Amino acid sequence: MNNVKVEDTRNFALVGHSGDGKTSLGEAILHAAGATDTLGKVDDGSSTLNHLPEEKERHTTISSSVYSFDGSDKHMTLVDTPGDSNFQADGRVALAALDGAVVLVSAVGGAKVGTERMWRFAKSHDIASIAFINQLDRERSDFDTALDSISTMGASPALVSLPIGSEDSFSGVIDLVSMKAHTPSGEGEIPAELAEAAASAHETLVEAVAECDDTLLERYLDEGELAPDDVLRGLVAGTRNGQLLPVLCGSATREIGIDHLMWALTTLLPSPADLAPGKAESMADGSEVEISADPDGVFGARVFKTVIDRYAGTLSVFRVVSGKAHSDMSIVDATTGDKDRLGKLMLLTGGEHVEASEAGPGDIVAVAKLKTVHTGHALTAEKGGVKLPEIDIPQGVISYAISAKSKGDEDKVYSSLGRLVEEDPTLQLGREASTGEFLLTGMGELHVRTTVQKLRRMFGVDVELKTPKVPYRETITRKIEHVEGKLKKQTGGKGMFGVCYLTVEPRPRGEGIDFVDEIKGGAIPRGLIPAVEKGVLESCDAGPLAGYPVVDVRVRCIDGKHHAVDSNEMAFKLAGSFGFKLAVEQAKPTLLEPVMDVEVSIPDQFVGDIMGDISSRRGRVQSSESRGSVHVIQAQVPMAEMLEYASSLTSVTGGQGEFHMEFSHYDEAPAHVREKVASQAAAAKEES
Repeated sequence: MNNVKVEDTRNFALVGHSGDGKTSLGEAILHAAGATDTLGKVDDGSSTLNHLPEEKERHTTISSSVYSFDGSDKHMTLVDTPGDSNFQADGRVALAALDGAVVLVSAVGGAKVGTERMWRFAKSHDIASIAFINQLDRERSDFDTALDSISTMGASPALVSLPIGSEDSFSGVIDLVSMKAHTPSGEGEIPAELAEAAASAHETLVEAVAECDDTLLERYLDEGELAPDDVLRGLVAGTRNGQLLPVLCGSATREIGIDHLMWALTTLLPSPADLAPGKAESMADGSEVEISADPDGVFGARVFKTVIDRYAGTLSVFRVVSGKAHSDMSIVDATTGDKDRLGKLMLLTGGEHVEASEAGPGDIVAVAKLKTVHTGHALTAEKGGVKLPEIDIPQGVISYAISAKSKGDEDKVYSSLGRLVEEDPTLQLGREASTGEFLLTGMGELHVRTTVQKLRRMFGVDVELKTPKVPYRETITRKIEHVEGKLKKQTGGKGMFGVCYLTVEPRPRGEGIDFVDEIKGGAIPRGLIPAVEKGVLESCDAGPLAGYPVVDVRVRCIDGKHHAVDSNEMAFKLAGSFGFKLAVEQAKPTLLEPVMDVEVSIPDQFVGDIMGDISSRRGRVQSSESRGSVHVIQAQVPMAEMLEYASSLTSVTGGQGEFHMEFSHYDEAPAHVREKVASQAAAAKEES
């Protein structure tokens, strides 16, 4: 780390849709900066950024790769993020900790759903962005169409480079700020045949940047032109405040336009020192404080990635926001309040690590074996510490029931999965109590299956994936009064006697079970009433229709009988259980199914197909709106109809659709669903 000044630090992510060349562009940047000796390539497995075995096999990025290097007199950290919707959430977590983004757009296909999704995320987090139209050397590449697609995202593109040639004849770019041509042979004059087009594009750029600054606008209106320094100042301001999205172009695989991109990375994107102070919370009294990129300020950092390394153990990757970090430094996990100590600081260079002496604002380093620290957590100094806002972790959308293939591997499977969940917080592992299944939840089918592949590679265990059971519930639909629950065994010696009378009635959805003691006159001794309640609550575990838990019922214990000798807790517990089961059977029980809030993002051309598909799944559309080139449909759909929705959406949209869902509420299932679930439960009971 040669450059440690805050103003000489840059960190940025490469974001966009899968297949548009983010990793290839990252390799070209590293090669141009001299960080790598040769140009890494995705297709032949020589990429330094795609270093995981699963990435080399699939030729795609599945986990954000961090690479720190020195180039153009700056210390830079590049984060190559996944473009596939199964893994893109990992990129959103990383992007939230960075200062800049390079939005990749394919010259062949233009801006796609994944492109717009990541650009909108960057914009919502006030992250300065530049766009790069890649693959201009490809067959069927179309620069103008790709540029138009950026406008349809809702961005305000400011063209700062023009291509020289196209497809096989693509040979360089024109810098519209300096008005010079950049080709593999170096900087030169603009080709005569492109001079007019370049002059027109330059004028358009000047108009755009003038509107970003009142002083520049006044000067432009007075003089009809701006000096190159003024153009640059306006372009920098427009980029950093989000008014403009500068657009550059080139070919990553042929390393054309990369020197111009390096200029944009170091000139247009901000250093941490250029950012406005952020908000944090004092660890001492909880008051709001400002925190800035001050090397002499209190240490504050955010963890945006966790890596399971076979040699170093668990690595926590964090971005320093304020102050400095150094080895053997006492810190506090501001999220949990636990104290810890930093070990050796390491710069990440793809799959390799380089030791660093210290890290200041904007620097990204990793440290091993922090006990309680996880992705999203905030770190701070032990004295005078501050709590930075935590990074939101996206929640998974698809679940599979998971079990060990071999008996005896259960403990190893779940402990190993725990390690992978620690590395990838967009995975969740939990147990559904009502079905007894362990569920692995991820961002998509490929995400879950890749996790299973990693589980086999890293820990040597195999698992089976199945579609999970739906956690149905049962309830009642009418009030039933004075139902007798009775246990009487008096055949000589000490017997068992207990009688209770129960009234049951429905409660509003989500209010659970309510047991009300209305015993008067000692019909049931006070000490035995809790036994009745216990019998009732235990009976709620399995309803009469299909054995699912009973919910949302009020149970009133209104009367009873007891025997001075034969009554005891067990007798009244069983009486309560018998009475409750009988009352529920008489109260017209019904099945409740979980209903999910679903948000589907798709290109406009698929709206009709998706709306129809949602209706066929018994879904109710709540809203439908366009957001740039993406259409967003919000609906409520029964969970049972969404278990295999991921593959269906992929099939309909060719992989261009994305959905998220979360639990909303329970609702009464229609008759045909009740009958199906009940018959399946009966069949399963007979088999067992």
